[in-house]
Amino acid sequence: MSAYGGLGPMTNAVLWLEVVIFAVFAGLRIYTRKHILNAIGLDDYLVVLALILHILYTIFVTIATHYGLGRLFADVGDPVIYSKATMYEVFSQVAGIMVIGVGKGAVGTFLLRIVRNKIQIWFIWGCLGITTFITLFASITVVIQCFPVEKTWNPTVEGTCWIDFSKVGYTVGSWFVAADFSFAILPWFIIWDLNMKQKEKITVACGLSLGIFAGICGIVRTVALAGLNASEYIYDTVPMLIWSATESCVTIMCSSIPVLRPLYVRIRYGTKDENGSSGNTSYKLPLYGSGRKYGRLSKSGLDPSTIETIGGSLRAPADDYHKSNVSDEHILDGAAGIERTDEISVSYEPAEKKV
Repeated sequence: MSAYGGLGPMTNAVLWLEVVIFAVFAGLRIYTRKHILNAIGLDDYLVVLALILHILYTIFVTIATHYGLGRLFADVGDPVIYSKATMYEVFSQVAGIMVIGVGKGAVGTFLLRIVRNKIQIWFIWGCLGITTFITLFASITVVIQCFPVEKTWNPTVEGTCWIDFSKVGYTVGSWFVAADFSFAILPWFIIWDLNMKQKEKITVACGLSLGIFAGICGIVRTVALAGLNASEYIYDTVPMLIWSATESCVTIMCSSIPVLRPLYVRIRYGTKDENGSSGNTSYKLPLYGSGRKYGRLSKSGLDPSTIETIGGSLRAPADDYHKSNVSDEHILDGAAGIERTDEISVSYEPAEKKV
């Protein structure tokens, strides 16, 4: 028997639309890293995992709407069907929590490609460690919050609930928001010490700080967690389900936009960058390099042994770039005012007069 209706159709439409958007950005990201940069990393694999979990999340919500998710208990009528809707929603919450956590992990590991300052590196690893623990704890707790487990979605079953999951939800939601804003603010500290024009610094830092929008979505989702304690569970939790999916989608979108810079350059300028030079030989700031060992740190957090000042901007030695493509990202390629400049110093002494 189907109890489909109410807010169910709208919920499915929004969630599946976000699946398409999520998949498009994830696909473009993998294409850029694989075929243009040839530098697929852990953050890209985490994005793919997040996409799989996001699809799984949407499937569970869709099944739940078939049993009445988005409708009031009086409209569903049958307690058995109502409990099935609740069960599949609980399963969806497991996938939803994990996809948000994995998304934050993708952002953190992406920043690890950029950061060379040890303090900042340890800060990111600390955030990733806490995120992993909270994600796993919440994903397990949402299912086993009651004994027997069936009581979690069927209150008529005799048993006890050992934890108030709404409190867990608020804690997890608050941490995810804090992680979003931390990862959005960190690039400003990285970029600001570089020897670049202020306009360029702002442009690059803003591109790396788009995660602030994911943080805003996280705030809205955390507020929507109030539906967990509502009497009409499968109706009042619909906003939470939608905003959970939206937060995940926005997280991946914002973290992928800087990565897609090389794809944009290739589409607009072909195999050449905005300055008309070949993308394979154009200068790239070492900020986005990977595969290098951490060395002595300068004020900017970069290894001075791989950097030299050319024309007033930080550059890596040309030989290093021709050995291999050490730059993982091209977000700074073609930025206004950043050009390759070769300086030639000529010294001479006046010849001695012959007697």
